[in-house]
Amino acid sequence: MKIFFPTLIVSLTVPFFASAKLEFENSRIVHEANLDETEYTAIFAFTNRGNKAVTVKEVHSSCGCTTALPSKRVFEPGESGEISATFDYGQREGKQIKSIRVETDQEEESRIVLTLEVNIPSVMEVSPSVVMWNRSVDSEFKAKEVIIESHLDEPIEITEVIGSSDLFIQEVKVIEEGKKFALAVTPQNIPTDKKGILRGTFVIKTNFANPSKGTLKIYAIVR
Repeated sequence: MKIFFPTLIVSLTVPFFASAKLEFENSRIVHEANLDETEYTAIFAFTNRGNKAVTVKEVHSSCGCTTALPSKRVFEPGESGEISATFDYGQREGKQIKSIRVETDQEEESRIVLTLEVNIPSVMEVSPSVVMWNRSVDSEFKAKEVIIESHLDEPIEITEVIGSSDLFIQEVKVIEEGKKFALAVTPQNIPTDKKGILRGTFVIKTNFANPSKGTLKIYAIVR
Protein backbone atom coordinates (compact mmCIF):
# COMPACT_ATOMS: atom_id res chain seq x y z
CA MET A 1 0.00 0.00 0.00
CA LYS A 2 1.44 3.26 -1.04
CA ILE A 3 0.77 6.42 0.87
CA PHE A 4 1.00 9.67 -0.96
CA PHE A 5 1.70 12.90 0.90
CA PRO A 6 0.61 16.01 -0.87
CA THR A 7 3.48 18.29 -1.67
CA LEU A 8 3.01 21.76 -0.27
CA ILE A 9 4.79 24.41 -2.23
CA VAL A 10 5.13 27.68 -0.43
CA SER A 11 6.00 30.74 -2.44
CA LEU A 12 7.77 33.41 -0.50
CA THR A 13 7.33 36.79 -2.12
CA VAL A 14 9.74 39.52 -1.14
CA PRO A 15 8.09 42.91 -1.57
CA PHE A 16 9.92 45.47 -3.74
CA PHE A 17 10.37 48.87 -2.17
CA ALA A 18 11.14 51.80 -4.44
CA SER A 19 13.58 54.26 -2.94
CA ALA A 20 15.40 57.39 -3.98
CA LYS A 21 18.63 58.68 -2.53
CA LEU A 22 21.02 61.41 -3.66
CA GLU A 23 24.48 60.64 -2.36
CA PHE A 24 26.95 63.56 -2.44
CA GLU A 25 30.69 63.05 -2.81
CA ASN A 26 31.22 65.99 -0.43
CA SER A 27 28.60 67.94 1.46
CA ARG A 28 31.23 70.47 2.63
CA ILE A 29 33.83 72.19 0.45
CA VAL A 30 36.63 74.38 1.84
CA HIS A 31 38.51 76.74 -0.49
CA GLU A 32 41.58 78.89 0.19
CA ALA A 33 41.19 82.00 -1.96
CA ASN A 34 44.03 84.08 -3.36
CA LEU A 35 44.23 87.85 -3.63
CA ASP A 36 43.47 87.85 -7.37
CA GLU A 37 40.15 86.03 -7.03
CA THR A 38 36.83 87.85 -7.04
CA GLU A 39 34.58 84.77 -6.91
CA TYR A 40 34.66 81.00 -6.52
CA THR A 41 32.42 78.25 -7.89
CA ALA A 42 32.10 75.06 -5.84
CA ILE A 43 30.85 71.87 -7.48
CA PHE A 44 28.90 69.49 -5.24
CA ALA A 45 28.76 66.24 -7.23
CA PHE A 46 26.23 63.51 -6.43
CA THR A 47 24.71 60.25 -7.70
CA ASN A 48 21.20 58.87 -7.34
CA ARG A 49 21.85 55.60 -5.46
CA GLY A 50 18.16 54.69 -5.22
CA ASN A 51 15.96 52.73 -7.59
CA LYS A 52 13.61 55.53 -8.60
CA ALA A 53 14.03 59.03 -9.99
CA VAL A 54 14.71 62.02 -7.77
CA THR A 55 13.53 65.53 -8.56
CA VAL A 56 15.44 68.56 -7.29
CA LYS A 57 12.61 70.97 -6.59
CA GLU A 58 14.44 74.02 -5.23
CA VAL A 59 17.94 75.19 -4.37
CA HIS A 60 18.46 78.12 -1.98
CA SER A 61 21.59 79.80 -0.60
CA SER A 62 21.97 81.52 2.77
CA CYS A 63 23.30 84.71 1.18
CA GLY A 64 22.44 86.82 -1.85
CA CYS A 65 26.16 86.78 -2.67
CA THR A 66 25.93 83.05 -3.54
CA THR A 67 24.09 81.66 -6.57
CA ALA A 68 23.36 77.91 -6.52
CA LEU A 69 21.92 75.87 -9.41
CA PRO A 70 21.42 72.15 -10.17
CA SER A 71 22.80 70.74 -13.43
CA LYS A 72 19.19 69.65 -14.17
CA ARG A 73 16.03 68.79 -12.25
CA VAL A 74 15.29 65.05 -12.58
CA PHE A 75 17.88 62.30 -11.97
CA GLU A 76 17.17 58.68 -12.83
CA PRO A 77 18.55 55.74 -10.76
CA GLY A 78 22.31 55.55 -11.13
CA GLU A 79 22.49 58.97 -12.78
CA SER A 80 24.97 61.59 -11.57
CA GLY A 81 24.65 65.34 -11.39
CA GLU A 82 25.90 68.38 -9.52
CA ILE A 83 24.93 71.51 -7.63
CA SER A 84 27.11 74.47 -8.58
CA ALA A 85 27.44 77.31 -6.06
CA THR A 86 29.12 80.57 -7.10
CA PHE A 87 30.17 82.89 -4.28
CA ASP A 88 30.86 86.54 -5.18
CA TYR A 89 33.44 87.86 -2.68
CA GLY A 90 32.63 91.55 -2.98
CA GLN A 91 34.60 93.29 -0.20
CA ARG A 92 34.43 90.33 2.18
CA GLU A 93 37.54 89.08 3.94
CA GLY A 94 38.41 86.29 6.37
CA LYS A 95 36.47 83.04 6.85
CA GLN A 96 33.15 83.01 4.99
CA ILE A 97 30.65 80.17 5.46
CA LYS A 98 27.67 79.83 3.11
CA SER A 99 24.90 77.21 3.27
CA ILE A 100 23.10 75.77 0.24
CA ARG A 101 19.72 74.11 0.90
CA VAL A 102 18.61 71.52 -1.65
CA GLU A 103 14.90 70.55 -1.59
CA THR A 104 14.07 67.19 -3.23
CA ASP A 105 11.11 64.81 -3.49
CA GLN A 106 12.93 61.84 -1.92
CA GLU A 107 11.01 60.45 1.05
CA GLU A 108 13.94 60.38 3.48
CA GLU A 109 16.15 63.44 3.91
CA SER A 110 14.18 65.44 1.39
CA ARG A 111 16.16 68.52 2.48
CA ILE A 112 19.93 68.36 1.99
CA VAL A 113 22.21 71.08 3.39
CA LEU A 114 25.56 71.72 1.72
CA THR A 115 28.28 73.99 3.12
CA LEU A 116 30.80 76.18 1.31
CA GLU A 117 33.65 77.66 3.34
CA VAL A 118 36.01 80.18 1.72
CA ASN A 119 38.98 81.79 3.45
CA ILE A 120 39.58 85.17 1.81
CA PRO A 121 42.94 86.84 2.51
CA SER A 122 43.09 90.58 3.17
CA VAL A 123 45.32 92.91 1.17
CA MET A 124 45.90 95.23 4.14
CA GLU A 125 45.35 95.31 7.86
CA VAL A 126 44.08 98.42 9.65
CA SER A 127 44.45 99.06 13.36
CA PRO A 128 42.35 100.62 14.75
CA SER A 129 39.60 101.13 12.20
CA VAL A 130 37.91 103.74 14.44
CA VAL A 131 39.53 106.67 16.28
CA MET A 132 37.57 108.50 18.96
CA TRP A 133 37.72 111.63 21.12
CA ASN A 134 35.58 112.55 24.10
CA ARG A 135 34.84 116.28 24.58
CA SER A 136 34.28 115.82 28.31
CA VAL A 137 37.75 114.29 28.76
CA ASP A 138 39.96 115.57 25.94
CA SER A 139 40.78 119.23 26.54
CA GLU A 140 42.79 119.21 23.29
CA PHE A 141 41.99 117.26 20.18
CA LYS A 142 45.38 115.75 19.46
CA ALA A 143 46.09 113.66 16.39
CA LYS A 144 45.48 109.92 16.58
CA GLU A 145 47.14 107.45 14.24
CA VAL A 146 45.78 104.50 12.33
CA ILE A 147 48.36 101.94 11.20
CA ILE A 148 47.92 100.47 7.72
CA GLU A 149 50.05 97.43 6.85
CA SER A 150 50.14 95.55 3.56
CA HIS A 151 50.11 91.74 3.33
CA LEU A 152 51.41 91.77 -0.24
CA ASP A 153 54.86 90.65 -1.34
CA GLU A 154 55.14 93.51 -3.82
CA PRO A 155 55.16 97.16 -2.66
CA ILE A 156 51.93 99.12 -2.48
CA GLU A 157 51.19 102.85 -2.45
CA ILE A 158 48.41 104.94 -0.97
CA THR A 159 47.21 107.02 -3.90
CA GLU A 160 44.38 109.03 -2.33
CA VAL A 161 42.59 109.70 0.96
CA ILE A 162 39.06 111.12 0.72
CA GLY A 163 37.49 112.62 3.86
CA SER A 164 33.75 113.05 4.29
CA SER A 165 33.85 115.97 6.74
CA ASP A 166 35.79 119.22 7.07
CA LEU A 167 35.76 118.69 10.85
CA PHE A 168 38.78 116.41 10.49
CA ILE A 169 42.13 116.68 8.74
CA GLN A 170 44.38 113.75 7.83
CA GLU A 171 48.02 113.17 6.98
CA VAL A 172 49.64 110.03 5.56
CA LYS A 173 53.04 109.04 6.96
CA VAL A 174 55.29 106.33 5.52
CA ILE A 175 56.63 103.97 8.19
CA GLU A 176 58.07 101.36 5.83
CA GLU A 177 58.23 102.14 2.12
CA GLY A 178 55.63 100.18 0.14
CA LYS A 179 54.60 98.18 3.20
CA LYS A 180 53.49 100.13 6.27
CA PHE A 181 51.80 103.51 6.72
CA ALA A 182 50.20 105.68 9.37
CA LEU A 183 47.18 107.89 8.86
CA ALA A 184 47.14 110.73 11.41
CA VAL A 185 43.63 112.10 11.99
CA THR A 186 43.02 115.36 13.87
CA PRO A 187 39.68 117.03 14.67
CA GLN A 188 39.56 120.71 13.74
CA ASN A 189 37.02 123.52 14.04
CA ILE A 190 34.86 121.46 16.37
CA PRO A 191 32.00 123.76 17.46
CA THR A 192 31.94 124.15 21.23
CA ASP A 193 28.21 124.79 21.35
CA LYS A 194 27.26 121.76 19.28
CA LYS A 195 26.12 118.66 21.14
CA GLY A 196 25.78 115.10 19.97
CA ILE A 197 28.20 112.87 18.09
CA LEU A 198 30.29 114.19 15.21
CA ARG A 199 31.49 111.66 12.62
CA GLY A 200 33.88 111.49 9.73
CA THR A 201 34.78 108.76 7.24
CA PHE A 202 38.06 108.40 5.36
CA VAL A 203 38.29 106.33 2.17
CA ILE A 204 41.84 105.19 1.56
CA LYS A 205 42.67 104.19 -2.01
CA THR A 206 45.75 102.27 -3.10
CA ASN A 207 47.30 101.20 -6.39
CA PHE A 208 46.29 97.55 -5.87
CA ALA A 209 44.80 96.10 -9.07
CA ASN A 210 41.50 95.07 -7.47
CA PRO A 211 39.88 98.29 -6.17
CA SER A 212 37.38 96.45 -3.94
CA LYS A 213 40.25 94.85 -2.00
CA GLY A 214 42.68 97.75 -2.23
CA THR A 215 40.30 100.32 -0.74
CA LEU A 216 39.88 100.83 3.02
CA LYS A 217 37.59 102.84 5.27
CA ILE A 218 38.50 104.47 8.58
CA TYR A 219 36.06 106.21 10.90
CA ALA A 220 36.55 109.21 13.24
CA ILE A 221 34.14 110.05 16.06
CA VAL A 222 33.95 112.97 18.50
CA ARG A 223 31.52 112.47 21.37
